[in-house]
Amino acid sequence: MAGEKPSPGRRLKRISVALQEDQYIGLEEVAEDMGLTLADAAREAINSYLLTEHWGHTVGSLAKSEIERGLTNEEVLEKVLAKFPHARTTRDSIAWYRSRMRRDSPEQGIMTDREARERRGKD
Repeated sequence: MAGEKPSPGRRLKRISVALQEDQYIGLEEVAEDMGLTLADAAREAINSYLLTEHWGHTVGSLAKSEIERGLTNEEVLEKVLAKFPHARTTRDSIAWYRSRMRRDSPEQGIMTDREARERRGKD
């Protein structure tokens, strides 16, 4: 993500933001450490927050709860994108959550996607 240019299909929107002096200094330090412009460092900070704090707690929480309910990866993805239409979640993202849940808590008995499809008659 760092230093990535937006893809041609993604338009940039301009905003003006006033920062407190310590925030500005911190942003300058981040930009220097990462070898980025201030604008790129600000975009990176926003992306980092969105992917971890905002969407990570909301998309991830929804995905995990739907996996626990026995939904297939495709069904979970539909629910996530219905609630968060701007999320960049993919079937691979859902598979990652499922795999992580199975690895971290085997006692939960989380089904594989294949098992969920078979159980729901979707195979």
